[in-house]
Amino acid sequence: YSSLCINAKADEDLKLADDVIALIPEFLDKPNVLGIGEIGLNKNSRNELSILEKHIQLAVDHGQLILVHTPHLEDKLKGTRLIVDALKNHSKIQRERVIIDHVEEHTIDLVLDAGFWAGMTLYPESKCSPHRAIDMLEARKAERIWMNSACDWGVSDPLAVPKTMLEMRRRGWTE
Repeated sequence: YSSLCINAKADEDLKLADDVIALIPEFLDKPNVLGIGEIGLNKNSRNELSILEKHIQLAVDHGQLILVHTPHLEDKLKGTRLIVDALKNHSKIQRERVIIDHVEEHTIDLVLDAGFWAGMTLYPESKCSPHRAIDMLEARKAERIWMNSACDWGVSDPLAVPKTMLEMRRRGWTE
């Protein structure tokens, strides 16, 4: 299964981004395509924001789920605000069909208060550790929160979700 988009890191090349976005509709009716994503911002640039808005419009036009990636390092809070505003500007967005991933303690409320799902990609040492994720879950009473694991650059653990579930049980959470 897959979601389709052009990575925000390539959005500075507007011609390339537009060419990729033009190809996406022909694949959206395939049964293994889940939606548009992982769209988002990397450096919070104008070009990235322009392509983000085109991805959002594509998802709206085709009734697709949306998976959004918040910036890694630069200014996550500013980028998350830009993403939330871009999504809120589309009156046809169904907020319950949007996950804004890579939230942290300083961005989770912004995402959840706007009515979107908050995604937490779990890493053992950086970003969102299982302990940090559970702390955020407890603060928000597990409201519209989605957890996933990664196996990408840096130290990652594809078993982070089941390990987090075990830690949740240890802390007293029930099924």
